[in-house]
Amino acid sequence: MDALEAKADRLYGEKKYPEALDIYLSLQKKYPKAERYTIFCGHCFDAIGNPGEAVRYYKKASKQNPVSTVSLLAIANLYYREQDYDLAEKFAMAALKKMPSNASAMLVLGNSAYCKQNYVAAYAYYEKVYNLDKSSYIAVINLANTCYDLGRYVKAIDFAKKALKLNNASIDAYIILGNSYVEIGKYEKAESNLLKALNFKSDNPWIYNALSRLYQKTEDYENALNFGWKSVLFAGEATEDQNINFGYMLYECAAEGQEELAKNFAAKWQKAYEKDPLVQYMASSVLSDKKIKCANAKYLEKIFDVFAGDFDLTLSELEYAVPDLIASDVQKHYKKDLWQRINYLDLGCGTGLCGQKVKEVLGWCNLTGVDISQKMLEQAGLKAVYDKLVQSEIVGFLQTQNEQYNLITASDVLTYFGDLKTLMEQVARVLRFEGLFVFSICENVKTKDDYFLTPSGRFVHQLDYVLKLLKKEGCDVVSSQRHALRNEGDEVVYGYIVVVKKTMIVKE
Repeated sequence: MDALEAKADRLYGEKKYPEALDIYLSLQKKYPKAERYTIFCGHCFDAIGNPGEAVRYYKKASKQNPVSTVSLLAIANLYYREQDYDLAEKFAMAALKKMPSNASAMLVLGNSAYCKQNYVAAYAYYEKVYNLDKSSYIAVINLANTCYDLGRYVKAIDFAKKALKLNNASIDAYIILGNSYVEIGKYEKAESNLLKALNFKSDNPWIYNALSRLYQKTEDYENALNFGWKSVLFAGEATEDQNINFGYMLYECAAEGQEELAKNFAAKWQKAYEKDPLVQYMASSVLSDKKIKCANAKYLEKIFDVFAGDFDLTLSELEYAVPDLIASDVQKHYKKDLWQRINYLDLGCGTGLCGQKVKEVLGWCNLTGVDISQKMLEQAGLKAVYDKLVQSEIVGFLQTQNEQYNLITASDVLTYFGDLKTLMEQVARVLRFEGLFVFSICENVKTKDDYFLTPSGRFVHQLDYVLKLLKKEGCDVVSSQRHALRNEGDEVVYGYIVVVKKTMIVKE
């Protein structure tokens, strides 16, 4: 190794990447066939945040040495860090073809599959690495974690214990053990392992979060909220995630009869995060703040982005009936001429459950879906029933529309609005004469007010209030039937499926 190369390696080891890059580039130019210099040029470009140049040099290195897997794995790992899992898999697979027993390639494939929530495929790759080397801690801990996500809790415990034999200070292993023991109802063992994890890392918010969930399971609500609060305080970069988790913990504790305790923590939380709109809305919901007129837009976008991937399955588990009920009323009340071109607008379309059901009974139509969450719209697009999908807050969308619609639906959408005046004005404005508006509301049995904000962040309404607003906008009731809409915890949520027809043009 000449002195210049040694200097470049030293600078690279000291993380002085721009200085190291200058030398590697000069060496690469002097020795254009030397794979090592080309690869280190790629490493330096990657380290200084230029992935495009990094990939270019890695590909050049791959051509210099077609037998080597080093450059292919470097590209695979780069794309994995960039969260381009398809390309990460492509290059890892190319490396695997050259070296079928390459554990590094298998780990990239397993990690990419895991991040795509394909846990079965992830498990298969991690298992291959484990079978190649049973002392591989990374394979064992990944198997433990994947088993947990697959709901194989006993097996997760087994692998987590093996991970501890390989690394007795493994925080991840203790967390997996704790969470797995919670799932199988062994709460004392869960607590013991989570507290051990806390001894190693007392500022880890996810350990506090796990303990919070454990204490909620054991109905120790004081500890549940105390540890939930600590998960927020130690959140760091995960502040938004931990705030969402804490908000749901407050709601669940309130629903489980701990309203006063939940309100005390909500008030403290609201005061500590005065400039965070998500916190302000979730705390206000627990406090049932009458000044709140509608859900915060950032809150809605974030919550639905988070749950988009599992949304359909979650609603199925809650026996969510609204899309079927709306579709049934559309079939019953919408009179369609064979020649008619129907303009159909699905407000707050989410993953497309309602639009899909209605289109099945309606037949051909021009269907537009609007939702505040891009992730939900991506799921709706997979159903291939919408002609147009628009990301927007729905009142803002309606206010910009000159289009007229024969049919408008809103499935579990009005529940995020308290004051419905502006929304109903805009719906009526874009609804064609004799067009139908079919929607759901949750009934307000809490108070005699027109609407009430519940700890879940959803509003409930008085039916008369809603119908009076629509009547004022020239819409008459066709049908308003009370139904069980969905389950929420151990409770059944009741409400109305309402069908109104526009019978009058109201001039401003």
